[in-house]
Amino acid sequence: MIDLQEALDVAIAAAKRAGERIMEGYKEDLEVKVKSDPVDRVTQVDIDAQNDIVNALKEHYPDHGIVGEEDKDDAGTAEDCEYRWVIDPLDGTSNFIQRLPHVGTSIGLQRNKESILGVLYFPVYGSLYTGIQGQGAFLNGKPIHVSSCEKMCDAYIAEIFSDRTNRGKTVTFPPALAYRRFGSAVTSLAYLASGHVHGTALRCFLWDIAAAEVIIKEAGGKVERWFKEEGNERGPLTVIASIPQIFDELKEFTIQEHKKNP
Repeated sequence: MIDLQEALDVAIAAAKRAGERIMEGYKEDLEVKVKSDPVDRVTQVDIDAQNDIVNALKEHYPDHGIVGEEDKDDAGTAEDCEYRWVIDPLDGTSNFIQRLPHVGTSIGLQRNKESILGVLYFPVYGSLYTGIQGQGAFLNGKPIHVSSCEKMCDAYIAEIFSDRTNRGKTVTFPPALAYRRFGSAVTSLAYLASGHVHGTALRCFLWDIAAAEVIIKEAGGKVERWFKEEGNERGPLTVIASIPQIFDELKEFTIQEHKKNP
């Protein structure tokens, strides 16, 4: 077993370096490329930030696998590693392109495919979320916990449907008090862990959830996820994450809604 506190320090340093590159990028003229979908876009800043993270991790852990959003050839090489890092260098790229502030870097560590450590860093706000399995969740070094909200009718729900899969469709929202969309999966997940929202249901990817699921669970929340195609870890997955009090209701609602809009 590696020293997880040391690994956390390495991940924090890597995330902050990526954050520096992101903040530089806000001042640059960006060349934007479209990937699989019109809202799935990438800039050189995404790539530079990932390279910064990978270089930092490889310096300290050369035998660890790495799965990164901007590297399509990594999943196979990481498949058989006991430890692997799962990274999203810049979540919220469309926000970043529009110079909106909700962007974050996600770095998760898995052991035998179980997430055991997570770092989320939001450079515009200087917000650093961290968690190690069994050791609690923290925001800028202070302990955090999910909200004590008791009922769906009092809940704030974040980012429940994806722009990629639900554009032009009629969707039904759960019977919550209010809804918030941040344009960034890791933002919604971080806000859940720190008590600002009470649940989220996402269609996203492993690099969006690997770090956040540790932090949410350590903050007292519940998380379930499953891949659309088992065995394809670069493929889409569904994530249900919320406070425990509304989890079952949110999960059942989301499953039914996904049946209408697969």
